[in-house]
Amino acid sequence: MLRYAIGLVALLTIFSSCDSDFKLTGDYEEKALIYGLLDPNDNPNGAFNPFGVAGGGHLIRIQKAFLGEESAFIMAQNPDSSYFRYEDLFVEMIEYNGTSESNRWVLDTVMISNKDTGIADDGVIDFFGPTQRLYKTRTDGSVSQNVNVIPSREYSITLKKRPAGVTTMTIANMADVEPIADSRTEIVDAESFRWNTPNENSPSFPGTTRKLDLFNTSGEFKDYTIRFDAADKVRQYEVWLRFYYREIVLGVETEKSLEWRVSTFELESGVSDWQVQLNSEAIFSRIGSSIQPEPNVIRYIGLAENHPNDPHPNDNNSHDFDFEIRLAGNDLFEYIDINNPTNSGALQDKPVYTNVNNGLGIFSSRSEVKFEGLWLSASANQQLVDGVYTSGLGFTDD
Repeated sequence: MLRYAIGLVALLTIFSSCDSDFKLTGDYEEKALIYGLLDPNDNPNGAFNPFGVAGGGHLIRIQKAFLGEESAFIMAQNPDSSYFRYEDLFVEMIEYNGTSESNRWVLDTVMISNKDTGIADDGVIDFFGPTQRLYKTRTDGSVSQNVNVIPSREYSITLKKRPAGVTTMTIANMADVEPIADSRTEIVDAESFRWNTPNENSPSFPGTTRKLDLFNTSGEFKDYTIRFDAADKVRQYEVWLRFYYREIVLGVETEKSLEWRVSTFELESGVSDWQVQLNSEAIFSRIGSSIQPEPNVIRYIGLAENHPNDPHPNDNNSHDFDFEIRLAGNDLFEYIDINNPTNSGALQDKPVYTNVNNGLGIFSSRSEVKFEGLWLSASANQQLVDGVYTSGLGFTDD
């Protein structure tokens, strides 16, 4: 596409060499930008998510492409360049049960005030913030707005412009209006994910099945293997670890945690007993390089006893680690993969991936599964206290 555009410009320059008013920008064509990732964990009543906890609703970013004579870095900072008139934009989410429509919801606007404005001068176009207008499936707490996505169904987002003569836009009077942009996605099924190691169905649960024996009594690092059955409608997996500890400074205790990604990979749905090996030495090394030694600071391993965030507060075991696996649907995987910098060299055209009809962006699904409340074995605890990577951090085991 880039080579074609360059060739076209050269051709036009040859045949228009006497015209000094030639403009590369051309006529403006309004294009919708849609960015939305449906996650069952955001369902307002907690239904159909692996944790059964009510979320705040699903947020969708809807804007439009802009064109002008100034730098894109400057124009991106102006909200008026990127917003549709909300009075004229009808945004609808449709649920499909197979080929049939089973539900429709009208989305409304909501303002957020914590949008990250990015790093200045990093060569990345950062859009305006920290205040930004989004579209949300739940704005007033009414049941009609409680969009609870179901993994067995598909969902579409549809944008329509208000036609002349319509004062109030409703599902009924906008039904025959052609959309200016739309997209459709399936929902990742986190409930079909199965932990095999660790395993809550183990006869030893919640005891030794949660123990991380990362350093054995012979004085050697011992790797740990996570095993699981792949979830349905999931293409990409990210494995994350979260380590908990506490700091005491001048008698004041502060809870802290350290989180990092250990693996990213692609799988087809229905894979049985997949495994990911955790390098135990790398775990101790990461803790040692991420936490700075500080004089007069005492550090305890894990959360405090009977902490409210401990899923097993009465088993007398420490809560030192959580496992978390983040799940991405097929379209989200394609979007991430194509936009990965390693997939386009300096002499190649950079591809653009979108699953938005007559627009740009990504409308897909994601979710996560957690195994919480793992604890270090006695030998692994001791390695954290006085081992080669962490001996200077002031850790002690209470």
